[in-house]
Amino acid sequence: NPVADIYDPATYRFEWGKANTVVDYGTDMTMIVSGILLKKALDAAEILKEQGILVRVLDMATIKPLDHEAVIKAARETGAIMTIEDHTILGGLGSAVAEVLVENEPVPMQRIGVQDKFGESGDPELLYRDHGMDVDSIVEKAKELTARKK
Repeated sequence: NPVADIYDPATYRFEWGKANTVVDYGTDMTMIVSGILLKKALDAAEILKEQGILVRVLDMATIKPLDHEAVIKAARETGAIMTIEDHTILGGLGSAVAEVLVENEPVPMQRIGVQDKFGESGDPELLYRDHGMDVDSIVEKAKELTARKK
């Protein structure tokens, strides 16, 4: 399947160890995304915006080094963090972000990714749905997450 173009190659500049704010609609929560699921996160953010939940979306291009400053700032300003990755939720983006949050700015958090299961093969969109990594699942989990904010 083709991958959606998010950035204009003429203007985008990759910075090692730095997150990029892709959209910033408001302060209800932040989605921190790594990799191919960025488009699904952006689609979910649009749907949530229509429903009155205003989301910031950060593209975390590197997990090590992780942009600690961006994670802490997002937690302080939005009060809830969701990580989204096409990877197991163990030992990847979600784990790295959780470590930063628990030591610096604990807030409600949700990890979207492959659960602790054996790997599967098949149509990517069906696998995303089965693992709760599709747009509809992201929207529903985002609503649950924002409801957990204090």
